[in-house]
Amino acid sequence: MSGQAPDNQSIESKIFKPGQMVGPYVITRWIPGGRGGMATVYQARLHNQGEPVALKVAHVGLGDFLKDEAAFLRILDLDHPHIIKILPVPLGGGSTEYIVRDPASDSWYFAMEYMAGGSLEDWLRRRKRLTLEETVKVVRQVGSALDAAHRLGVLHLDVKPSNILFAEDPQKTDHIQAVLTDFGIARPRGRVGGRALTLTIEYASPEQARRAQGEEVQVDHRSDLYSLGVLVYEMLCGRVPFRGRNDEKVLRTIVTEEPPLPVKGLPDEVNRILAKALAKDPEERYQSARDLVNDLEALLPADARPRRRPILTLSFNPLLGILLGFLLGLALGIPLGRWTAALFPETSPTPTATITPTFSATPLPTDTLTPSITPSPTTPPPTALPALKPTHTATATATATETLPPPTSTRRPTNTPTRTPKPTR
Repeated sequence: MSGQAPDNQSIESKIFKPGQMVGPYVITRWIPGGRGGMATVYQARLHNQGEPVALKVAHVGLGDFLKDEAAFLRILDLDHPHIIKILPVPLGGGSTEYIVRDPASDSWYFAMEYMAGGSLEDWLRRRKRLTLEETVKVVRQVGSALDAAHRLGVLHLDVKPSNILFAEDPQKTDHIQAVLTDFGIARPRGRVGGRALTLTIEYASPEQARRAQGEEVQVDHRSDLYSLGVLVYEMLCGRVPFRGRNDEKVLRTIVTEEPPLPVKGLPDEVNRILAKALAKDPEERYQSARDLVNDLEALLPADARPRRRPILTLSFNPLLGILLGFLLGLALGIPLGRWTAALFPETSPTPTATITPTFSATPLPTDTLTPSITPSPTTPPPTALPALKPTHTATATATATETLPPPTSTRRPTNTPTRTPKPTR
C-alpha cells in the first residue's frame, strides 16, 4: 500500500507531506484508507521520536466535527480494549489537550493510538470472505465496543469495515485484536438530527436510509446493530446485501426490499441469524450485540468458544462464624464484648449514588479483564450538523443464489517476529 496522499482533491483540505509538522508531531506518511469526508489520518511521531501515533486532521471548516469526535472518545474513556484510544497532545508548560488547533496551518487535529495491522476492509479485500470462527472473533470484539458505547447513550452511526482496525495483521496471528474507530458522526441517543449525515450507504440501516431521504424517523442503538449485521453478512458471504451504482436506488432498496436470504452454502442457523440481524423493524432485530454474538457462538465447536472464567462462590454460616470466633476469643483471652464489637461493628451505611443507565446490555467477554469506567467531565452537546452527501463504497457483487466457495485459508508465515503494536489509524 502506498503512503502517498490521495489524488482526490474534491474535499478542500491541506495535504501534509512527510516531514511537515502539525503541532508537535512530524508527519511520516498518509495512512492508506485514512481520507474521509471530514478529516485525513496520518502516521506521525511526537517530535519525530518514539512510537508512531495516528494523527487525525480535520478538513477546512470541519473542525467542529473533530471536536465532537474527541469529546465522544473522552466520554468513552473506559480503557476499553476494543475502542480506539485518544492520546493527550503535549503543549508548552507541561499542559496537554485532546483537541488542538495548529496555528501554522489553522487545522484542528487530535492524536490516537496507531494500529499496525490494517483494517477489516484490507482483510476482506485479500480474503473476500472469512470463516465463521474468524467472523465471531471480530464481531465479539466490535460488539463489545458498541455495547459499551450504547450503555453510555452514544451511537456510532458509521459501523463499516474501514472503521475496524487491528493491532496486528489478522492473517499473521491467531490472536485477533480489533478496535472500533472513527466516531466522527457519533451522536448521543436522541440527538440524531438533520436530513443527511455522512453515510456509507451499503452499511446504513433502514432508519438511516429513510432519514437520508428526508423522513423524520427515530434512530437508536439498533441502527448500529443492523450495520453490525451487514458486517456479519459480508464477512461470511463476501458481499454486502445491498449495493448498486445509484445511491438513491440503493437507499430505497434498503428500506423496501428484504435482504437476499437464504444464502446457499450457509447453514440454516446462520441464515436465520442474518435474517434477524437485518430485520427492517428495529423491534425484530437483536437488541444488543451480546445477543447476536451468543447466537453465533452457539454454532461454533465447543473448543472454539470463549472460555468463561468460573466464579468461586463461598458460603458463610453466621452461627459457625460466631462459634469459631468465640472459641478463638477464649483461646486468646479476648473479652467476649470486645470480640463481638470487632466482628459486627456498628457503622452507618455508606450512601451510594444512584445511576440510571440509558441502555442496558450485558457486556461481551473479552480476552482482557473487564475495564473499569472512569467518569469523565460533562461534555457539552455537539454542534448542529451540516447536511453532508452520503458516501459510496464499492463492493464486489454476487447473487444470493450463488453457492459460496470455501473461504481462502489464512496464510501464516514462519519465524515472524512478534510486534508490540502501538495501536490505530
